[in-house]
Amino acid sequence: MYRIKYLLITLVSIFYYTAVYAQPIISVELKGVSGEIADNVRLFLSIEQQKNHTLLSEGRLQRLHKKAPLEITNALQPFGYYRPAIKSNLIQPTPNQWLATYTIDSGPPLRIGLFDFVISGEMKDDPEFKTLIETTPLHQGDIFNHVTYESIKSNLAKLAAERGYFKAVFTKHRVEIDLKTYEARIYLHYDGGLRYRFGDVQIKQDVLKEDLLKRYIPFEKGSPYSLNQVIDLQQALNDSDYFKIVEVSPGQPQVDTNEVPITVKLEPRKRNRYSFGLGYGTDTGARTKFGWEIPRVNKSGHRFSTEAKLSELGYSLSAQYRVPVLNPRTDQMIYSIGEVNEKTDISDSTVRTVGAALNRNHNLWRESVALNYQQEDYIISTDSGNSTLLIPSVNWSRTWGNDFINTIDGLRFDISFRGASKNILSDTDFFQAQGGIKAITPLGSHNRIIARGRLGATWTQDFHQLPTSVRFFAGGSQSVRGYDYQSLGPKDSTGKVIGGRNLMIGSIELEHSFSSKWGAAIFYDAGNAIDDFRDNLERGAGIGFRWKSPVGTIRIDVANAISQDNHPWRIHINIGPDL
Repeated sequence: MYRIKYLLITLVSIFYYTAVYAQPIISVELKGVSGEIADNVRLFLSIEQQKNHTLLSEGRLQRLHKKAPLEITNALQPFGYYRPAIKSNLIQPTPNQWLATYTIDSGPPLRIGLFDFVISGEMKDDPEFKTLIETTPLHQGDIFNHVTYESIKSNLAKLAAERGYFKAVFTKHRVEIDLKTYEARIYLHYDGGLRYRFGDVQIKQDVLKEDLLKRYIPFEKGSPYSLNQVIDLQQALNDSDYFKIVEVSPGQPQVDTNEVPITVKLEPRKRNRYSFGLGYGTDTGARTKFGWEIPRVNKSGHRFSTEAKLSELGYSLSAQYRVPVLNPRTDQMIYSIGEVNEKTDISDSTVRTVGAALNRNHNLWRESVALNYQQEDYIISTDSGNSTLLIPSVNWSRTWGNDFINTIDGLRFDISFRGASKNILSDTDFFQAQGGIKAITPLGSHNRIIARGRLGATWTQDFHQLPTSVRFFAGGSQSVRGYDYQSLGPKDSTGKVIGGRNLMIGSIELEHSFSSKWGAAIFYDAGNAIDDFRDNLERGAGIGFRWKSPVGTIRIDVANAISQDNHPWRIHINIGPDL
């Protein structure tokens, strides 16, 4: 018994050694094809697929090699090549190594002699289908590509489902390959039938008033069905910040009414939300903030938030009560109250404000109309006092681009007007206009140019009666780099900066990316707070380092105040989105 067992172990060991160590090493080389055609050839080649099989013998290898020309021919046909010339060669460079070489001449491509493409039903007048037809990648005379043909069919079916053509069918879809005339004839007829409409929207929740939630719905009952609008509703409710879970589900199309019912299930967020943050900026020094928010005060969707900030320059306390109006996705009435204290080398100011603002969208423009009543205690050089102003203001802004956090190509523009009158609860008259622009454009694949500018102007009879908050200052990481925060502007007889009536700032920057996260920049800034637009501008230039974080780019700039006699250097640190 022992000898039989020993013999069996010996035979298994010999078999295992032969199977493992006698396994031939096979290389497959393709010549004449590349890219997706070469990839498809390798998928069709049995010798490629089985070259690592443990039981592959020399005899089986020879048989797989003989099959290769037919397999290569079949692999080329989906790309429109039906008359290839193939040379195959199998050699054994060493006793245990084999090299299979296939030299492929794809031959003349098969072209489309007829492309009979017809769309019928309501979809023939649908602009989305018209665009799809205009951009169809196959035309009469083109090389026939079976993969592209199947993608056309797939895209038609996908778009039909997204646009509510649930009864759409291919009444004819056939490809004829004529090797005598060497052409392909395509017959593709697609009947969309009737387009389904939106039906009733059922909202399952007990959080907000239903009339408020209905204002989030971007479609009406009976309007043509569109999956994009269903997704838009889902996104709008997610962005509302009222809900923890949002589920928007189309129901089964109703054959008798040609309508698609929509079900919305909502679960609310927690009633209170708290936030805490620490940071540092060269303009503000070390800073911290604490926030408390009630995202849903009542069933009308009102919100309440309060925030406290503390930095080396001072503090701010604010509270806001927001009421959704008109389109609740974009429009809201904001009632606010706050106090801001800021003490710099130039001034000391405490502003107490109460006000209201209507923020809304006009097409692609963002509009804010506000009325603020403020009291300000200020000291700036020899000017000091207690100011009371009732300030109406209006601001318009617009941003172009797809990614506002890390922008490759984009533009931001804003313009605002504000003022006050002694005749209406104010102790001085003034009118002020201000506008700014920032543009980012690519320069090659690893560079971008960033340009920004800002202009401001003030009209008043007595500039010295204006408090610090409505005077213009320049200098700092968002202004003219190389200079301290708000250190630039007209000076009094003692040489202290007192701020200016006008503002002019411009900047140009070239940024180079070393990788997806790291980059460097060189820049040149010019600007100042001035009383006359003909006054001299201060200049700064330097280099910077960039790191793209999830919340925006971290910018560390080393800038030189080149228009000052001693050319001092200053480091600026800033964090935030590009636009």
